[in-house]
Amino acid sequence: MTGGLSRAQLVSGVVAIAAEERSLRDVLRRSAALVVRATAADACFLHVVDEDGSVVLMGAEPAEFDALAGSIRLAPGEGLAGWVAHHAEMAVVSDKWSDPRYRYIPALRGEDYRSLVSVPLLRPNRGVVGVINVHAREAGHFAPEQVERVGEVADLLAGIVEGAVLHDRLRQKEQQLERFAEHSVELQEIEHRRIAGDIHDGISQRLVSAWYHLRAARSLAGEAAEIQDELDSVEQLISAAVEEARAAIAGLRPTVLDDLGLAAAIDSLATNAGPFEAEVDLEDCSLPPHLEMCVYRVTQEALQNAVKHSGARTVRITLRRHAEEVVLSVSDDGAGFEAQPRGRSGGYGVGGMAERAALIGGTLEVVSAPGEGTVVRMTVPLAGQPTHS
Repeated sequence: MTGGLSRAQLVSGVVAIAAEERSLRDVLRRSAALVVRATAADACFLHVVDEDGSVVLMGAEPAEFDALAGSIRLAPGEGLAGWVAHHAEMAVVSDKWSDPRYRYIPALRGEDYRSLVSVPLLRPNRGVVGVINVHAREAGHFAPEQVERVGEVADLLAGIVEGAVLHDRLRQKEQQLERFAEHSVELQEIEHRRIAGDIHDGISQRLVSAWYHLRAARSLAGEAAEIQDELDSVEQLISAAVEEARAAIAGLRPTVLDDLGLAAAIDSLATNAGPFEAEVDLEDCSLPPHLEMCVYRVTQEALQNAVKHSGARTVRITLRRHAEEVVLSVSDDGAGFEAQPRGRSGGYGVGGMAERAALIGGTLEVVSAPGEGTVVRMTVPLAGQPTHS
C-alpha cells in the first residue's frame, strides 16, 4: 500500500498509547490520530458503544472534529456506525452518498468525504465496544490492503479502548458515589440544623418560660414547707431539662462552628475537653459545612478518647490546609493501645472516625502502641469540593 505506517510503526504507536495511563478522551484522541496516519486517510471518527447500545463520538482526527466529542450520539442501529455496532460487521463504502445506511451530520462535514471504512472494535465475549469510521476525500480510496490495515488497527486498539471505557465508567460511578455521600452528609446537617432550631425555638423556650412561671409561683406560695419542697423538685427537673435541651442543640450542630468557624470551634473543644494541657496550632480553614462538621466530630471523638482511655497529660492538635487537602492531627502522650491488624477498626471509636472520613472521601490513620501515646491523623482531599471564602 502507498502511504500510511509500516506494521512495526503501527504496533509501536499502539504500545505507546497503551503504556501511558490516560483518560478515555486522551486514549481515543490519540487512537484516532494513529488510525489516520496508519491508513493514509483524511479523517477518523472513533465511537464508543454506550450501555444502552447507542454510539457516541468520543475521539476524532482532525482536531476540529475532536472538539465535538460527546455531543454526537447515534441511536442503536442508526447511521453506518450504528449499523456496524449492531451487526458487529465491517462496512466498506466506496461512495457513501449511494449507501442508504449513511446519515449526514452537518457538524462532521460529510460533504468533504466520499468513501469510508467502518470497523467494529470487538472483544471476546464482550461484543462491540466501539466503532472506527475512517474517511477519505476520494471515492473508492480504500484498496483491499488499506481495508485490511484498518481491520488490523481495530484489532490492536480494541483492548485498549475497552480498558479506557471501563476505567472511565468506573470513575464516573465513583464520582456519583462521592456526590451521593456528600449530598447525604449535607442533608444530614440541614436536618440537624432544623431539629436544633425546633428545640431552641420550641422546647427550650417553653422550658425557660415554665421556669420563670415557677419562680413566680414560689413567691406566691408563702412558707408552706410541703409546697416549697415540691416547687424545688419541679425547678430542678426544669433546669435539668433546659441543660439537656442545650446539650442536644450543641450535639446536633455546634453553634460555635457557625458563629466563629472551624479553628475556633476546635480550640473551644480542646479548652473544655478534659484534665490535660491542650496545645493547639490551627490554621484558619474555610471549608464547606459538611467538611467542617466531619473535622469537628473527628476532633471531638479523638479528644473524648484521650479523656476516657489515655490518661494523657498533654494533647496536641494541628490543622493545616494545603492546596489539595486538609490535614487534622490529634496526638497525646497517654497510655496508647495495641494497634489492630489492617482491616479491623478496633475500639476507641476508631471505626466511627474512619467511617466519617470515608464519607467525605478522606482517610484516617491511627498510630498507637502501649505506653507510647496515640496519633489520630485525618486527611481530607479538597479536589472537587465547592470553594468557600
